[in-house]
Amino acid sequence: MKNLIFSQLIVLGLLVPTITFASPSVLSEKLYTEENWIQVKSTIDGIIVAEQEIPGLSVKAVKVSQVVDVDPETLARVIEDISNYGQFLKSAPGMEATLLADNENHIIGYQYVDVPLISDRVYAFKMFRPDTSETRVDWELMPQNSLGGFTVNERSGVYIDVGVGSWSMNKRPDGKYDVSYRLVMDPGGWIPDTISDYFNRVSIVGIFKDALIETERRTAKGKS
Repeated sequence: MKNLIFSQLIVLGLLVPTITFASPSVLSEKLYTEENWIQVKSTIDGIIVAEQEIPGLSVKAVKVSQVVDVDPETLARVIEDISNYGQFLKSAPGMEATLLADNENHIIGYQYVDVPLISDRVYAFKMFRPDTSETRVDWELMPQNSLGGFTVNERSGVYIDVGVGSWSMNKRPDGKYDVSYRLVMDPGGWIPDTISDYFNRVSIVGIFKDALIETERRTAKGKS
């Protein structure tokens, strides 16, 4: 039951300690500082969970990664398929996702997370592919005052607007891919650090697996 409650918070990384303000560009840069990650967990199937202390912030960045045989474009499209998150993100049953806008430059989505025992969380995010040589999908949270033309769920909840994340798929010499999901985010309100850290490690693996399973399903369907 505890895992179910807290898995609802990890779709975009809600279970992390409160952070001081930093711009999306600064936070994104910190996520891709490779040398400071410290491994905190590994699974029998090769998933590695790591954390990083970010100077000037009171939050740990989190990264989950695995070497897999995957089609990177299919995985990218799964991540961008906001309208269907409720169907394939089985580890987040309390989350509702809505696609607000989709154009050639970015996607805007809105999520409402029904959280037992504490206040619900709501947030909007912009998702895009940075101009890099690798396959990558980034997102950054949007301030509530920037949502003026969009229709969003008006139920009560703590609105979150400080956070970034990134999925990357880097090809290896053996043809497989190093797939990782990295994030740093302020969940708003107050959650004890020890609880946040523990359930981050548990829940982020579930979301990561959900995305890879859906990618495998779509890839197999395309070949049939």
